[in-house]
Amino acid sequence: MNQLVVQNWNLNSLYEGGSRSIQLAKLISRIVDQLYIVNDEIRVHKMAIGKQNLQPLLSIVQQFQLILSEWEEVDEFLLCSYSENVNNSSAISLIEKNDNLKVEIDTLKVKVSQLLASLPEDAWNEFINLKEIQPISFYLEKQKKDICDRLPAEMERLISVMSVNGIKGWEQQQQFMLSKLKILLEVAGHKESVSIGQALNYAIHSKDDTLRKHASQGIKEVCEAEAASFASVFNHIAGSRLDIYEQRGWTNLLKEAVEQNDINEETIHLAIASIDENKKSYITYIQRKLELSRTKRASWFDLVTPLFAPVEKISYNEARKIILTQFYRFSEKLGRFAEMAFEADWIESENRPNKAESGFCTSMPLSKESRIFFTYRETYQDVLTLAHELGHAYHNFIIHNEPALAQQTGISVAETASTFMENLVLDAVIGQTTNEQDKLALLEMKIKNGLMYVGAVPNMFRFEQAFYEKRKQGPLSVLEINELLSSVENSFYEGQIEDLALYKWIYTSHFYDAEKPFYNIPYTIGYLFSNGIYEMANLEPNGFEARYDELLRNSGRMTVEQLAQTFLHVDISKREFWHASQQPLKDAIDEYMRLTEKYFVLD
Repeated sequence: MNQLVVQNWNLNSLYEGGSRSIQLAKLISRIVDQLYIVNDEIRVHKMAIGKQNLQPLLSIVQQFQLILSEWEEVDEFLLCSYSENVNNSSAISLIEKNDNLKVEIDTLKVKVSQLLASLPEDAWNEFINLKEIQPISFYLEKQKKDICDRLPAEMERLISVMSVNGIKGWEQQQQFMLSKLKILLEVAGHKESVSIGQALNYAIHSKDDTLRKHASQGIKEVCEAEAASFASVFNHIAGSRLDIYEQRGWTNLLKEAVEQNDINEETIHLAIASIDENKKSYITYIQRKLELSRTKRASWFDLVTPLFAPVEKISYNEARKIILTQFYRFSEKLGRFAEMAFEADWIESENRPNKAESGFCTSMPLSKESRIFFTYRETYQDVLTLAHELGHAYHNFIIHNEPALAQQTGISVAETASTFMENLVLDAVIGQTTNEQDKLALLEMKIKNGLMYVGAVPNMFRFEQAFYEKRKQGPLSVLEINELLSSVENSFYEGQIEDLALYKWIYTSHFYDAEKPFYNIPYTIGYLFSNGIYEMANLEPNGFEARYDELLRNSGRMTVEQLAQTFLHVDISKREFWHASQQPLKDAIDEYMRLTEKYFVLD
C-alpha cells in the first residue's frame, strides 16, 4: 500500500480541458445527432412494429441506452467541473445546455415506453425474451407499466421543457443562493467569512464551546435574514411538483419516489413504524448525551457534537491506510479496487475555497470510472465519508459492465453499498481500540450517524410530507414552515432539544432536488437495509463477498424486496427484518451507556 499525498482528482484523464474540452463538446453534439436519428426511426417504424418485425424496436432501445449513457457521462462530468470550482462559468453554461438535452431524452423515454405499451401481448412476450433484451427486462417492464400513468408524449415533453426554467431553475437558484451565504466568525483570533458548510463543521466539531455557539448563532442569523427568499424557492419547487402531479392525475405524493426507488410504499411505512417501536433506546441515549454535556439549554448541536472526540487529527494518508486495511480484509477485490481509486486520482478531498459544499460520487458509464468529491478536514467522520463514497464507487465498478438500463438503481439500494463500507471501517476501528476515550468517541460517531438515519432523516420525511400537504392550499410563510419542522422534531425528541435547527430546510438541498422527490427517506431505507446485510456478512464471513457482489450487480434488475429475498433470503415486508437492522445501533448505545455510567452524576 504505497503512501499517497494527492488530494485532487484528475478530470483531464476523462476529458482534457474540463468543461472547455473539445472531446466533451463533440460528445454533446453526438448526443444531439443521435436523438434526431432515433426520433426519426420511431416516426418511420412506429406503425410497422409488431410480432413479425421486432428488429426496429430492438434497434431503438439499444440506441436509447447509448444516448442515456452518453448524457449521464456528460451530466456527471459537468457536476464535477462545477463542484471543484463553483465560479466555473463554462460549466454553468454547459449544465443549462445539458438540462435542455435532458428534456429531449425524457421525451424519447416516454416515446419508447409508449411503443412498448402498444405492443400486442404476444409480440411483447417475444420481445422481452430476446437475448439482447433479457438483461434490461426489469427496466422495460417497469417503464411499460408506469407509462400508463403518464400524459401523452408531447404533454410530457412540454412538462420537461417548462421544468428547465421552472422546477430545475428553482433548484439551481437554491444552490446559487446557498453558495452566497457567508457567516463571519472569529477563528483562532482571526475574523473569517465562512460558508454554511464550514460553519456547520465548526458548530459540530469545534472543541471551542464559544466558537460552536457563535457558529450556530451565525447560521441561524444568516438563514433568518434570507429565510423569506429561500421559502419562496421552496414553495415554488413544491408548487411546480404538485402542478405536474395534478396534470398527471396523481393524488399520492409518494408515487414518484416509490417508483424511483423500486420499493413498495408499505415497506417504507413499515420501516418507519419499526423505528418508532425502537425509539425508547434512542431517547435513552439522547438523555444521557445531554446530561453528560452539562448544558442548561440543549441546542441541536449538543446532540451531534462529540463529547469524547479523539485527541489527534487523522491525516489523509492515515485515512487511506485505515480504509484499505479494512477493505482488503473483506475481500481482495474490494481492496484492489479502492487502492486503484486512490492511485488513479479519482478523489477530490482538498480543503480549499470555492468548492461546493456537497459530497458525492459520480458514475461515468462510458469511461467506466467514478469520481469522488468531498472536503477532508482530518476527522474520523471524514474517514467514514471517504469509505462511504468509495462504497458508491465500488457499486459503480460492479455494474459498469451491465447494460445502461440495468445500471439504473434507486437511491435506497445505492446507499446500501456506501453504508456497508462505513460499517466495515468503523466497526473494525472500534473493535481494535483499547483506549476507552477513543472507543467512546468512535461509539458516539456510530450512534450519531445512526440517529441521523433513524431520527433526523425520518423527521425530514414527515416534515416534507406535511409541507406538501399544506402547500396544496397555497404558499407557506417562513413561520409556518418553521412551525411544521418544530412540531415534527419535538415529537421525536420529546421536547428535549430546546434550541432546534429550525432553518435546516434552507441548507438541506435534498428538499430542492428537481428530479428526486422526497429525497431524504431513501437514505434511511438504505441505512437499515445495509445494516441487515452487514449483520449477515458477520454471521456468514466465508464466501459472503461473492453474494454481496451479486446483489450489487443485480441492483438495477430487481426491487428492493426481490433483492432481499433472492440474495439474503429474507422478507423485508415483515417487521422482523427492520427490527434486526436496528440492533447494531442499539448495541452501540448499550455499550455507550455502560461505559459512560461512571461519568454520570446526578445533580
